[in-house]
Amino acid sequence: MAHPEPSPVLVATLILTLAWVWAEECLGVAPNSDTQQIHGIALGRKKREPKCQVGEYLHSNRTHCCMRCHAGTYLAEDCQSDILATRCMRCPKGTFTATDNILRKCISCQRCRAELQQITLSECTEKKDTVCGCRTNQFQSELNTLFKCKNCSPCHNGTIRQNCTKNSDTICVCHPGYFLHKNNCNPCSSCNEEECKKDCATVPRPSTFPSVQDDYWGHTTLLIGLVAVLAASLGLLFAVKVIKQYRHRVTTAIFYSCVSTQQPKKETVSEVVMNERKSATFAPVTPQIEKMWTANAVPRSMVEQELPDCVRPAGKTQLPDNPVVLYTVADHVLLSRWKEFVRRLGLSDYEIERIELEQRRVRDAQYEMLRQWRLQMGQGATVERISYVLNQMELSGCSEAIQEALAGQP
Repeated sequence: MAHPEPSPVLVATLILTLAWVWAEECLGVAPNSDTQQIHGIALGRKKREPKCQVGEYLHSNRTHCCMRCHAGTYLAEDCQSDILATRCMRCPKGTFTATDNILRKCISCQRCRAELQQITLSECTEKKDTVCGCRTNQFQSELNTLFKCKNCSPCHNGTIRQNCTKNSDTICVCHPGYFLHKNNCNPCSSCNEEECKKDCATVPRPSTFPSVQDDYWGHTTLLIGLVAVLAASLGLLFAVKVIKQYRHRVTTAIFYSCVSTQQPKKETVSEVVMNERKSATFAPVTPQIEKMWTANAVPRSMVEQELPDCVRPAGKTQLPDNPVVLYTVADHVLLSRWKEFVRRLGLSDYEIERIELEQRRVRDAQYEMLRQWRLQMGQGATVERISYVLNQMELSGCSEAIQEALAGQP
């Protein structure tokens, strides 16, 4: 039975497919556009994945980036798009997450082992695991979570070369006539091994106690070091104080200015005129005296003139409770630096995390953060305060854009 010959259409399709694959992979170019149709077969390039910033992760469908969950929370639901917030839930009691994460559940807190003589130094919280340790005069025999607490060696019949630390036992030096075994000083009369016989030889051993001269120079060196550290600390504190005063003066000079005015000087009235005015209370006023008063008297407008008010100090433009204004501020601040911006304004990390959990849309969360800050600050919530914070963040361009946008608001 003869085999059927392959169809010419099928052969042509295979040849075109192989040619396209060779051009795509070997030459790095495609004969046609990103997506082509060859006899009903779709041939497309692989779409480039977006690059996520710090604090973000790539969605499972690899189409957009989502914000990571903060410490103390876990990932309950991915964001549906790059403009929607990730849904994070707080860790239940007995679990924690210590850093920003994309975990689907929190980590269980460890338990201190009483059978290993461990004690709890700090309880587990939603952001930190339980911290286990040992009692005073004890040390950890291992460097893992299953360490055992052992008592520090007292160095009987010897001297302490190095005190007991958190992870190491006391280092002892035995007196003459004793040898060291398992960090205990035993009498040489109980020595039955070659190793201890070397330590118990009759060769006089140097005294392990420091001489009076060495002790004196040691204390002198320590005292000189403490004095030097104290002097350096005082100098640093003085320098910090001077810098703070200088910055305060510069800030005051920039943001608070008042036009200095001088009180207008009143024209002095001659002594003759004053005497004539005093005598006028007892005698009728003559035309000559009245003319003299008119010529020498201080103008009424000058006497009643009040000192001009100071120019209104800068930094007092109250931020209005207007959603259009608050959204205008949010639109001109970079999303990647938004948390730094509201922290510098004075909003706490607790309020930021609470609002992020309540508001799923990023834009709504920004509006709520600004509104909460305005309620907390009261009269201190000013446009100039926002500009000052943006200038500190080296975002003067954003500051100018916000001021121009707010100037156009009704």
